[in-house]
Amino acid sequence: MKIIDEYLNSLYINDRSKEVKDLKEELRGHLVTSTNEFISKGYSEEDAQHEAINQFDDGTDMLKDLHKALNESKKDNEKLNKKFINIFRNIFILSLIVGLATMVYADRLVDKVEYLAYDLRGKLYKAGIEDRIDKPETYKKQFENILKDKEFKYIRFANITLASEEKPIYRYSDNSNQTKSMAMRGVSLGIPDKNGRSAQLDLGIDYRPVLRAGSFFNGVFYVGVLSLIIYIVLLVRYKFKFKKTLIYKKA
Repeated sequence: MKIIDEYLNSLYINDRSKEVKDLKEELRGHLVTSTNEFISKGYSEEDAQHEAINQFDDGTDMLKDLHKALNESKKDNEKLNKKFINIFRNIFILSLIVGLATMVYADRLVDKVEYLAYDLRGKLYKAGIEDRIDKPETYKKQFENILKDKEFKYIRFANITLASEEKPIYRYSDNSNQTKSMAMRGVSLGIPDKNGRSAQLDLGIDYRPVLRAGSFFNGVFYVGVLSLIIYIVLLVRYKFKFKKTLIYKKA
């Protein structure tokens, strides 16, 4: 059915969508059936094809309406694809921003934990406690008041041990009974003795905020990577599926 095939190929020449292909295939079936009917009436195969096409041309407006509906459906599908592409792109961008902010926040928390013992030693020095570190009864209340400062809110316990002693001469605990996710940090206090040894300040610091920040960063990272992959897949699919322009057969 060469004439029918040429006619079908002339319809919507730049539209290679699956919907139009299915439409043309269905139309071909109708034209072939109509051609066979004309052949049975005595028409030659060539004339029968022309008659079938001429008869069908009476329904061209209906076909255009159908194709217009398909085109509108395709445009709606294209808009939906764009919306999903934009959603996953925005999720990736948001994940990137939140991830960077979380990373900076986590680094600051780690720095705070690492330098907390030195910061506390500075406070003890300013309060004059370091000079009487071997007399805990003279600074116990003062020491506890210092630890109530917001700066030291992550300290769960503190031990002060003299260089000449094996056991701490002073113990502090915030009564939280926390035993897990603790960071142990220490720093020397006071003037070294003749052997070069100094009193030791040991701290138990709540490390959970750092761990939570790390876990949150990991979650944001995986969401960001997943959204980026989906964004790329949808974008490539969109480029291949919707790059063609629909053109009707000119009258």
